[in-house]
Amino acid sequence: MPKKGFSAKNIEKVKEGPGVYKFFNPMDSLTYVGKAKNLQERLQQHLNESDIPNVRKFEVKHTGTTREAERMEKNIIQRSKPIHNDQNK
Repeated sequence: MPKKGFSAKNIEKVKEGPGVYKFFNPMDSLTYVGKAKNLQERLQQHLNESDIPNVRKFEVKHTGTTREAERMEKNIIQRSKPIHNDQNK
């Protein structure tokens, strides 16, 4: 899925199910990577809690299983080193 503006309207369009999501700041830099068993629900939680600063866009990748999402998240974090992720994952 291409990057979308981080809004409730765009989150509603995300299919439920497991996967990985990425957050981008206003300069389009990757700042956070997360995994979820339900992408739509988890993105809505982040939007409501405003727990990651300066999120302007997001991107999702659906996976078949939560285990696959965990592996993908770990690989992306190790490769990209987003500033709001624990680098020891």
